[in-house]
Order: sequence, then C-alpha cells, then structure tokens
Amino acid sequence: MIDFQRLISLLVNNSVEFILVGGAAATAHGAARLTEDLHIVYRRAYDNVARLVQSLAPYNPYLRGAPPNLPFNWSE
Repeated sequence: MIDFQRLISLLVNNSVEFILVGGAAATAHGAARLTEDLHIVYRRAYDNVARLVQSLAPYNPYLRGAPPNLPFNWSE
C-alpha cells in the first residue's frame, strides 16, 4: 500500500504544485471509501514538471501495465 503521507509530504517539500483527486481526496474529506492508490493532477509548467520529476526519480517510476524491461526515460 502507498504511504500517502510520505508521498504528499515529498511533493509539498519539493514545491510541486498539485491537487489530490480520486478516492484519496474523498477519504481526506471524510468519505468512507477505501482506496489503495493516490491520484494527483500537477501543474504542467516546465519548472513544476522538473520538480515533480526530480522528486520522484529516486523511486524509479515506471509505466503501469507496461511490459517488463520496456525502455522508459523518466524526465521532463
């Protein structure tokens, strides 16, 4: 399961501009819905994308559902 607090703190501490959406946002507002993922919408300005990429790079992001070992370049 994703550590929501750690991931949100990571983005906030790196000044990534984003909003939380989906089930996690509903849970944060008091809904009883259980979710095991985190959906964000980030500002697509170059500097913000650069901060997002830099923040998540240590975690080796990958494309969900992609074949194993598919070449993937995590960059702006």
